[in-house]
Amino acid sequence: MGILNRLADCVRLRGFMKDRRGVSAVEFALIAPILIMTYLALAELTLGMMAGRRTSHLAATVGDLAAQSEALTDANITDLWAIGTSMLQPFTAGSDLKVRLSCVTMGTDKVARVVWSDGHNIAEYVDGKVITTITTDQIAAGESLVLTEVEYDYTSPIGKFLPGETTFKDTFYHHPRNGTAIVRKAS
Repeated sequence: MGILNRLADCVRLRGFMKDRRGVSAVEFALIAPILIMTYLALAELTLGMMAGRRTSHLAATVGDLAAQSEALTDANITDLWAIGTSMLQPFTAGSDLKVRLSCVTMGTDKVARVVWSDGHNIAEYVDGKVITTITTDQIAAGESLVLTEVEYDYTSPIGKFLPGETTFKDTFYHHPRNGTAIVRKAS
């Protein structure tokens, strides 16, 4: 009987070795974690790229809206901050969003100086501050630019593949559309 049992065991073992019904399940169990991790990494990367693009678009739009005005009041500036905050949706824009809007004029000494500045969650520039990034290649003496600077500290909702916090920054320059400079009026 011992030989028959061993022979039966060998036959079962050969049958088990030839059986391929569970191979797909085993392969899936080995590959699934890699696929899930890849999917989550791509989702996080996509969200980060979307936040970066919205930051750039926000800087361009706020500066463009300001450049269309002849004068800006406190209420106008508050509206620009609200527009910027809403443009960042679905991302949160609390204290993580910093926006600075400034009017810069090129002097006859070929030095660009701040005429006025307003900041949202960031310090505004002092009147007369020299801005070295604006040169006579961009504007001639006596001309002005609207300088929009945006910084957004993005924290990923997944937070496993990107660094804990990523800072997106962008700067845009716009020429005033109605006149030589935008006047800042207190309301």
